[in-house]
Amino acid sequence: MLTDEQKKLITKGLSRGVADTQIAEAIGVKHMQVFNYRKSIGVSSQQVVEARYDTWIRLLEAGMSVDLVASMYQVKPESVLNSLYRKRDFSYTEAKKRGQKAIEAGFRKAMGLTAQDLQEQRTQAWVRLFDSGMSVEAIADIYKLKASTVRNAIRKATDMKVPSESAHGAFDW
Repeated sequence: MLTDEQKKLITKGLSRGVADTQIAEAIGVKHMQVFNYRKSIGVSSQQVVEARYDTWIRLLEAGMSVDLVASMYQVKPESVLNSLYRKRDFSYTEAKKRGQKAIEAGFRKAMGLTAQDLQEQRTQAWVRLFDSGMSVEAIADIYKLKASTVRNAIRKATDMKVPSESAHGAFDW
């Protein structure tokens, strides 16, 4: 017989897509008790799987690593990525970018900075690097941007003529 607390934990686990056997192990009951309770509340195994995929996506987009998500659900990291790609057309690379942007936005908010403040600071750094003799192409390589992006930002910030091609070879570290 399941207690009210165990029923709450089972319901919570199911809503996050946790398998019957994992829930049973975590709360110290037999997996058939979890299975029978899940059936009695009308939750199908397919609904649990769909909830699992939703949870995985949320966790990955929040910045959690694939390895951690996989270990939480006792599966291989490849299973997480392959399942999401096949079933949800989910791109981990895109999710990672969104997660990184969310983390950066949280830091900016905590520091009281806007995205524009950060862009201005980055542009100032580019100007200092350019003034020190670094080529636009080298700066762009460091920031993983197109040289034209860096060149245009430096031009706007300084009103100086920035050569289209590096007039003086690449900056040598």
